[in-house]
Amino acid sequence: MNKIIWQDIWQSIKHTKGQFLSIFGLMLIGAFALVGLMVTGPDMRDTGNHYAQKLNTPDLSVMSNYGLDKQDAKKIRQTKGLKDVEFGYMTDTVVKNSTKSFRIFSKPKKVGKYELRNGRLPKHNNEIALAAQFSKKYHLGQTIVFTEKKNALGTTLLKRHHFKIVGFIYSGQILSNVNLGQSTSGTGELNGYGIVNPQNFDHTVYTVANLTYKNLHGLDSYSKDYSEKLRRHKKALTKTLKSNAGARKQRIIATAKKQLQPSEQKLSQTKQKLNSAKKQLIDNQNELTTQKEQLTAQARQNPNPSPEEQLSAKQAQAKITVAEKQLQAKQAEFTAKSKTAVQKITAGQTKIAKAKKQLKQLKKPSYSVNNRREIPGGDGNLVYTTVAQVVDDLAKVFPIFLYFVAALVTFTTMNRFIDEERINSGTLKALGYDDRTIISKFVFYGFSAGTMGTLVGIFLGHTLMPQIVYHAYYQSITLPPIETHFYWPISLIALILAWTSSVLPAYLTAKNEFREQPAALLLPKPPAAGSKILLEKIPFIWHRLNFTHKVTARNIFRYKKRMLMTIFGVCGAATLLFAGFAVKNSISNMNERQFSQLLHYDLIVAHSSSNTKAIKAKLQQKAIKSETPVYYESMNKTTGKNGDNQSITLIVPQKQQSFSKYVTLNQRSTNQKIKLSNRGVIISERLADLLGAKKGSQITLNSATGHQQKMTVAGITEMYTGHFVFMNQRQYQQVFNHKYHSNANLVILKNSDQANTRKEAAQFMKLSGVSGVVQNTAISQELDVVVQSLNLIMIVLIVVAGLLAIVILYNLTNINIAERIRELSTIKVLGFYEKEVTLYIYRETILLTGIGILVGYLTGDLLYRYILYVVPPDNVMFNPALTASSFLWPLGVIGIVTIVLGYVVNHKLSNLDMLEALKSVD
Repeated sequence: MNKIIWQDIWQSIKHTKGQFLSIFGLMLIGAFALVGLMVTGPDMRDTGNHYAQKLNTPDLSVMSNYGLDKQDAKKIRQTKGLKDVEFGYMTDTVVKNSTKSFRIFSKPKKVGKYELRNGRLPKHNNEIALAAQFSKKYHLGQTIVFTEKKNALGTTLLKRHHFKIVGFIYSGQILSNVNLGQSTSGTGELNGYGIVNPQNFDHTVYTVANLTYKNLHGLDSYSKDYSEKLRRHKKALTKTLKSNAGARKQRIIATAKKQLQPSEQKLSQTKQKLNSAKKQLIDNQNELTTQKEQLTAQARQNPNPSPEEQLSAKQAQAKITVAEKQLQAKQAEFTAKSKTAVQKITAGQTKIAKAKKQLKQLKKPSYSVNNRREIPGGDGNLVYTTVAQVVDDLAKVFPIFLYFVAALVTFTTMNRFIDEERINSGTLKALGYDDRTIISKFVFYGFSAGTMGTLVGIFLGHTLMPQIVYHAYYQSITLPPIETHFYWPISLIALILAWTSSVLPAYLTAKNEFREQPAALLLPKPPAAGSKILLEKIPFIWHRLNFTHKVTARNIFRYKKRMLMTIFGVCGAATLLFAGFAVKNSISNMNERQFSQLLHYDLIVAHSSSNTKAIKAKLQQKAIKSETPVYYESMNKTTGKNGDNQSITLIVPQKQQSFSKYVTLNQRSTNQKIKLSNRGVIISERLADLLGAKKGSQITLNSATGHQQKMTVAGITEMYTGHFVFMNQRQYQQVFNHKYHSNANLVILKNSDQANTRKEAAQFMKLSGVSGVVQNTAISQELDVVVQSLNLIMIVLIVVAGLLAIVILYNLTNINIAERIRELSTIKVLGFYEKEVTLYIYRETILLTGIGILVGYLTGDLLYRYILYVVPPDNVMFNPALTASSFLWPLGVIGIVTIVLGYVVNHKLSNLDMLEALKSVD
């Protein structure tokens, strides 16, 4: 291109700044949404991967309800493909004089290391490093004291409970500082963790084994390849350990019998000593009786003894008397000792009999093989993975739709620009410039506007969007700040889309235009011809319209391309706004709906034994509003996007009539109440979705002992977080094939705020008969992290959709005015008032905008339904019910933009130079 063409290009850009900037803005918005959403998920995963690699976070962790002995350890070490394995210990404790629960881990050497944030790791047995979130409450050098529940043998797992704080750490496995999972101490909710030297644990068996695999090393731990390989490893290891369960049971029995032998021997020795003492006492008594009989016989044989014989007899009698007194003392002593010994023997026999009975009733050990999201305390990893997946799923939908709308409007803008430059192009062609040179002007115009906007969008997408998402979760997740990387492929895709939207239409339109001769190009394009419209054929309506309304109706159909572009453009913005606000409203009310209107209980108090006197006494206290006994069990099923082990809460009420006071079973779409029946079980809606189950379907779930239980679905109830199964006693007995018994209580507190709930939970946890307490507040907090993250993302997308609406309406309105400037000048000369001139053209915009919004509601609902299907994590269901605000917000946003632009149009037309606009261009 020569100097004249370049000057013409710069002049064109200068005189069409609005159109240039609109293309720039459309491509910026499209690139920002596309690149931002596409790169944020990978950035999050890179951050998580690098952190896991740095700390050598285990791929799988193994735990057992009876611990892991040497033979278990040997089996685990023989696992194929193993890279590293490390065995360790852990126990739940409470900070003295508080309800704060801490899980104390043994310091690892290689696998599952911790990030040091301050101080150092423990070197001596009296030292501890605590979770870094407690660095503001405690300080280095401070002594912290823990209390620990005694086990069945009356001992604790920690040898000492006083520790000096020497460091603050973060774990590669416990990533959340909001919901760290369940605890067997404190309030039943884990608050923190710490690490000490392994020598501090008084253990005969390990409590956990952490494993890493060779073929998983260096892989993206969020990828399908990693998940598939990990699933195979998990399946193989689970099978191995399950086959080892019988032998492990026999070893436990043999060990227990061996441990009982000293007690039995001691008991036998005590019995022998008692029998020996009793025998000695009897012998002494017999000997004394014999002496007395001999003395009596002598007296009979010698009725007249001599003085010497009398003295001898008296001495013998005195000896017998002393011996009797000694014997009485020995008898009294024996009676006292034998009473104590008999009590000890009875207690010992009872204890041994109880232990033997327990051994007879001993079930096979259960082994749990968990990935990083399934381990106790792995909720943070689950939430982090969920947020990354949510961003990925949104990236598959929003940017594509947004780019489609932006491309349509850009296509219209470029068409209009070429029409405006028609005479200039004809002049250049008449001067001898070839079509290729003239077309290059329009190609450069579209290329420069599209490329510049896209480059800014790519930059903001790579930097701003990841930071926005990071700030949505960083206070809840203990991972390092999100890493930002540059992704060439998605950047190139954004540029290609931009060039397709701005350069390709410029080239095709210009090429088509310049087929005409220069003389034709020097004339303005003839206006679109008018014709009869369908409305004119309906006299009942047509005759009732005034002149301006008839003109509006004819003009809408006269400029069909602009009509369709306006409808599609507004429809696109309305679709994105509708979907954005619908999702935002859907997630914002989930917590309230779940924990106020569906689940009315505050606590599940699980029992550890049949001795529930203390629990019953506690349940009668004033703080408790009401309670009901239930059977409670945590079942599981491997399903979902990542093939994770889903935790499923089973509840079987003892009193079915009053169960609705604690749980509302409700069919969401019909709002019809569901009752427990003998026809099957009631399952939560999200679980039904994951299992593909409907009413009448058969499902198979795994019990806490690892057995598969088949059940028929009698109904599906509304629930938004977690998975639930409800059944009556008869169904329970049919499914599990044993007699029903309650093992927990659902509790409603008089004061159910978070602080009081934790206080009451802590009081329950202190009772020896309580094995655990589940608080709804903990589940609610975990859900909040996902909701807050998604909420912020939706706000960003709503803002983007709002900006898109502004650019689209501004652009199309400008094009409308520019195309019809002579027409508008004509009616103004004819005496139309300024407002009438504005409404003459803007009435079309208002009508087409209304149609676009209505169509946008329909397409927005489809997009919203798709998001509801794709985006939610495995254990969460978004509320699909639409609220009025979902319809009002898009109408309000687009309506305000339309009104503001109306004032801009009115101002522009008020200052219109009619004579200049009406000058002939011939």
